[in-house]
Amino acid sequence: MPYTVFGLPTHVLIIHLTVVGVPLACLLTLAIAVVPKWRRRFGWWVAGLAVVMVPVTYATQLAGEQLFNHRTYLDEIAEQHKKLGETLVWFVLAVAVFAVLLVLAEKRGYADHHATMVIVAALAIAASAICLVRVVQVGDSGARAAWGNSASAAAQNSSRIIVAP
Repeated sequence: MPYTVFGLPTHVLIIHLTVVGVPLACLLTLAIAVVPKWRRRFGWWVAGLAVVMVPVTYATQLAGEQLFNHRTYLDEIAEQHKKLGETLVWFVLAVAVFAVLLVLAEKRGYADHHATMVIVAALAIAASAICLVRVVQVGDSGARAAWGNSASAAAQNSSRIIVAP
């Protein structure tokens, strides 16, 4: 994987696919776990998105490692982001597995076995919720690594009302 594309670090470019795709896959998996009618209608699309997000997340991780290794200085925040980012692909994989299991269980007629569907749906909900938390943690640490305290300082300054004398 190239370190840069059009002069920009690859991680900076593909991170947007992960930032949008992973939460979307999680939310849609939650939806098909809760609403069986949606599972029958959109299940394969949701499972497909979740499965596609696994290699996208992994590619984002690899590009992030390249960016981390090219840094001229290392700080604790960047190190924390790297460690959190390395775990995200496993959470996305769990969502993908349970999204596929939900659809397969529905297609194989396990919907008639209520207990089986409840267990698979509960596991899909848990995996999706945990993955959403992890993607927020990774994103927050990445924003802090990239922007430091400047983002929080800008937010605080924008909330102040300045009155001219």
